[in-house]
Order: sequence, then C-alpha cells, then structure tokens
Amino acid sequence: MYTSRWTKTQADKIMKYFLAIVIVAGQTVFCGCSGDSTIVKPEISASSLRVAEGNSTEIIAEVKLSINEPAREDIVISFSTEDRTAKSGKDYTGTDAGSVTLSAGSSSVNLAIPILPDDNLEFTEEFVVRLKEPENASLSSEYITIRIQDNDQFVPESDAEGTFSPASYPDLILVWGEEFNGPGIDTEAWTFELGDGCPDLCGWGNNELQDYTAEEENVRISNGKLVITALKEDNSQNYTSARMITRGNREFQYGRIDIRARLPYGQGIWPAIWMLGANIGQVGWPRCGEIDIMELVGHLPGVSHGTAHFDVGGWQSKGSSYSLSAGQTFTDEFHVFSILWEKDNIKWYVDYQKFFELSGETVGGTYPFNNPFFFILNIAVGGNWPGNPDGTTVFPQVMEIDYIRVFQPQG
Repeated sequence: MYTSRWTKTQADKIMKYFLAIVIVAGQTVFCGCSGDSTIVKPEISASSLRVAEGNSTEIIAEVKLSINEPAREDIVISFSTEDRTAKSGKDYTGTDAGSVTLSAGSSSVNLAIPILPDDNLEFTEEFVVRLKEPENASLSSEYITIRIQDNDQFVPESDAEGTFSPASYPDLILVWGEEFNGPGIDTEAWTFELGDGCPDLCGWGNNELQDYTAEEENVRISNGKLVITALKEDNSQNYTSARMITRGNREFQYGRIDIRARLPYGQGIWPAIWMLGANIGQVGWPRCGEIDIMELVGHLPGVSHGTAHFDVGGWQSKGSSYSLSAGQTFTDEFHVFSILWEKDNIKWYVDYQKFFELSGETVGGTYPFNNPFFFILNIAVGGNWPGNPDGTTVFPQVMEIDYIRVFQPQG
C-alpha cells in the first residue's frame, strides 16, 4: 500500500493555486486565483445634466443615479448642492443635507432638484450636486454638473421708430455701449477699411463692386445714429460705401450683443453687421471664424440671415434666416439683431425671437468661436450672393445703426 504525506509547504502551494473563496458584498464568489479578500462594493454613477429653465412653471431636474448591479439592500445616498454661476434660491432650490434611497433590487434612482423659473434672457448657468459615499456602495464621481439652459421668450418694446431693447439686464453688466451720440465717429473704437480690397482681396473676396471710403457722404453720425450710405457715382459705373471695424480697439469674447438697426433694400444691396476672429492675421479666414449677426440681400428685404463660418477640412458654414410678416421689410423701421454668445454655443435672435443656434458639437473639428472677435459694419454693392444692381435698384441706400451694446455676466 502506497501512502502520500503532504508537508505544510506543499499544502500551502496547493492552496495558493486552487480555489479561493472571496466574499463580495455578502455573495460567495469562487475564483481560480490567489489574493486578498477585499470586499468590492457596487459602483454608483451619474452623468451631467442640461435642463430648460422655464418661464413660469417650476422644472424638476432629475439626475439618474445608476448602480452597476442590482442593489442587495437599501442604499442611502446623501448629497448637497454647491453654487457656481447658478445661485441657490434664485436659479434652483439647493440643499445642504439631501438624501435619496436606492431600494434593494433596484438598479437606479432619480435625484430631483427644482429649477426656479423667471422671464429674463440669460446665459447658460450651472451648479453642482455633491454626492457623499454611502456605506454599501462606491461612487464613480463625487460631483455632478447641472446646466440650466435659458429658454425664455421675451416680448420686446417698441417706439415710433420700431423695436428697441432694454439698456440693462439682470445679472449682466454693460462692457461696451456704442450709442453713436458723439459729434463724430469714435476713432478710438473704429477704423475704416478703404478701397476695393486689391491687391490682396479684390472685390473683397466676393466680386463686390463698391469702393469703401471714410468720406462723410458715405459714413457719418446723424441724430444719434450711425449712417452708412451706398452711392452710385454719377460719372462712372463705380459705387461707393463704407466699412468700419473695431479690430485692435474693441474685441470681445462672449456676451449678449444687441444691435438696433434699420436696413437698406434693392437688388444688389448687401448690408452686414458681423464679426471676425481677432486672430485672423495669424490663422487666416475661415480658421479665425466669422459670426454674421445680420446679413440681408436687398431683393429679399423682409428676410434677415444669421450665419457662422469656420474651417473643418475647408470652409464650412451653418446658419438660418428670420422672416418678417408678409408685406413688412427691415427698411420700414428699426429692429434689434442679437446674439447670445457663450462658451461652445451661439444663439441668434431678431426682436428677441430665436431663429438659430450653433454649438461646438454641431461644428466638430476646431471650434473657433471661443476666442476674441471684433465688429465689422458695412454695405456691399453687388457680389456673389446678392448679384449686381439692376434697373430697379434705387440709390442712395442707407443703413442706420442706433446702438451696439455688449453685455457680459457679472463676476
């Protein structure tokens, strides 16, 4: 008869390489490996949330807390809120000692935060929910960001000349207000681009027909308004107009921008209120980005366009248009053209009615609109988009701008 005896060392080796029993959160799990008997807790995760604010009805932001396996027992998750740009009691209902229970057998639970309504046009605001690790689970992240997306509808006011916007907004500060009230154009803010764009950009890149000047007949201040005038010269086929820029003088990164203007009309007339990236000298166009706050082609005098131009493997553009009621034109009276421009997002408005929105996700690639930009005001004559003037086009044609106001959040 053969008898085998194991030494203690041999027995230890056998135990090392065979089954080990590991207790995981109260469940016996067998594994063919060695190691310690650390208890692995189920993990709770959540994603950041974007929620609309609402005008008069309280909205509930519901953050979904998910666990990677069904809970074996009730899990109580404590939380608190912390202000960022959104403020507790003003923008949402915060708490220092909230809690929510993920019941046994469940895989998720919603954590609810009331969002407080108002009727102010605002930038996107945010706050965070801070989770506190419960006894029977772990957290994939301690902080959850909740972003409040403004969706208010604002009814603009009007006077005898047309629509106007308020001189101030709650929680915003006016960082530049160009009211055009001086006796002349503010040369500390504005310079002029002259000529036909040659030799580098003949026809200003669009086969336009005008020469730009700084002469008073083409650009002046009158009755508290900037007046840009496009003229057909008597002794030639040439046209003159004006193009003003704030490059190097007034450049901005983000803001609510309101511009009150009355626009020209007619075949071949092309007014624009727009912005270019201040880094155009380093990266060129369209990599610098272009924000067209307002463009109009004169044969469609009741339609305003808002567009963004950028470079994603070449020139790209995205935009939309806003149409007045049938029979109305932007020549009839003043209107307010606005953008709400913040990090990774721009919204376009006419008279406080949003008609287009652009986000960094929409653009893809290199998003150029998180950099400083400068203003450009001009009337072009002819060109690729509107075509050339014809026998129906009346001169002179005038664009009047009452004001440009740039607001930014406080703090």
